[in-house]
Amino acid sequence: MSKIQRTVLWVILFSSLLFAAHTQAGDNTCRIVAGTQDDVWVIIYDADVDGNRGPVLWKGKIEAGKSVPITSTDGHIRFDYKMDPNQPYDGDLSRGCYNQKTILVDY
Repeated sequence: MSKIQRTVLWVILFSSLLFAAHTQAGDNTCRIVAGTQDDVWVIIYDADVDGNRGPVLWKGKIEAGKSVPITSTDGHIRFDYKMDPNQPYDGDLSRGCYNQKTILVDY
């Protein structure tokens, strides 16, 4: 194999790896969905692969039956929720956030 052929092969291999990494990174999306009966207040945190809580990705009210799109860094999130705006948050739940997965928040 000539030096030029090896160089071309390395360029193709490197380009393939970059494309695969980009595709995987763009796949870290999910939807947080409120149940059909009640609104829910949610704080969604990014999380690393070990489940450690990171920065807030989204905070607010999701109306009954509605959803919010989320994009995580590594395909993991943690979230707290409450059904009553006058009560403290509960939960601290860990979930995978990838492949446009749907995560239902309901009692």
